Amino acid sequence: MMNPSLLKNLAISALLATGAYILLFWSPHTLGEYVYSKIKLVIFIVPWLALWIVYGRQVITRKDNRIEICCILAIVILGAFNTWLSDSPGQSILTMRTFLLTGIFAFWASMMLLTDEPARRIFDYFCCGCLAVIGSGELIRLGTAGLYGAGVFQVFSLHAIPLGTVIILLSTGPLMMLTARPALEKLAGGLVILMSGAEIYLAHKRGTWVALAVMGAAAMLYLARRRKRLVVLILLALALLAPLQAARLYARLDPGIPHYLSILNRLELYPFALHIWKTHPVMGMGLRSLTQERYVADYQPYNQDLAGFSQTVAQLQTFDNMFLTALVELGTLLTLCYAVLIIVILARYLGILRGAAAPRPVDWYRLLVVLGFAVHSLSYDSLLLPPVNWLFHVQLGIMAGYRDAPAAACRDRLSARDA
Repeated sequence: MMNPSLLKNLAISALLATGAYILLFWSPHTLGEYVYSKIKLVIFIVPWLALWIVYGRQVITRKDNRIEICCILAIVILGAFNTWLSDSPGQSILTMRTFLLTGIFAFWASMMLLTDEPARRIFDYFCCGCLAVIGSGELIRLGTAGLYGAGVFQVFSLHAIPLGTVIILLSTGPLMMLTARPALEKLAGGLVILMSGAEIYLAHKRGTWVALAVMGAAAMLYLARRRKRLVVLILLALALLAPLQAARLYARLDPGIPHYLSILNRLELYPFALHIWKTHPVMGMGLRSLTQERYVADYQPYNQDLAGFSQTVAQLQTFDNMFLTALVELGTLLTLCYAVLIIVILARYLGILRGAAAPRPVDWYRLLVVLGFAVHSLSYDSLLLPPVNWLFHVQLGIMAGYRDAPAAACRDRLSARDA
């Protein structure tokens, strides 16, 4: 019989291989358009199948994660009903399948595989490697005239907004290396962080800056009790950099386009989403059914002076906000179930870290990553993109399966003694 630890390592390798495809080759500008849908299904589902080989029935009966497993099963079942009751089932089934396989199933696998410090460290090294490849590739391509011209990120990500989220979610990797003891790891982690910062700076996306600002504010609240001088230095640096960045962003604005038009259209999406939700409050209109224009005819805009809102809705077919997307397209039941899953995980993870013997700085930093992701999700439908979806759910899975090493060893010794 094969060694269980070897089987687990193979399953972790399958999970990371799937992540490497999603992060580095999912884009149509790399290999995305050459990989058939059936091959993608195999790539997405292999880690989950390997999980069953390693753990057997524990995949659905594990006591430590009973709440999470119940929520997962409920999300899968409700997702099937959401697709069946969708305004456009044929369209929704494709998006729901991708959301479940690259997100929920990846969460399921990482929750059970990345439970100890060596496994989490391997994942963080993986994040640093992917960020180095993505950052260097995008920066090199930025100066060349590609499909969309020079000065546009266009290799691993199709837009600068999700690219910012991917950088935030991958940043646990270089941070782990930056806090490591070997000087070479510190140097490599620092270089990747500098490259990522340059990429965010050149992207000129306010949503990414707001997400980083919120993460920084939360970090300073935590550090203020112990490292007041560091907090003062950070605030001073921000005070010097903020005006420079604001001037650069203002210089890039097109004077022929009203600066407030995009904001007003996004604000109007909130009452419009409520209007659609009242029609499908329980099961939603269907994930990415692309039928928003059906509900414009009998909708009275909240802002009477906003012209062209109906054309904007029909053209974009998006809510530009993951929370609105979840409530309106997935429905109240599935959204609440998903919210319970996240709240339970974060509350338990925070409690474990507070009582842990010696958690790594990167373990605390994962909370900031989730916070930054949540803030960034206010400006686009984040979880509908496989790279963001996979990364967020794997980070969430690490939190759900987190075990403090000394406490886990103590439990193992007690279990062995009782046996």
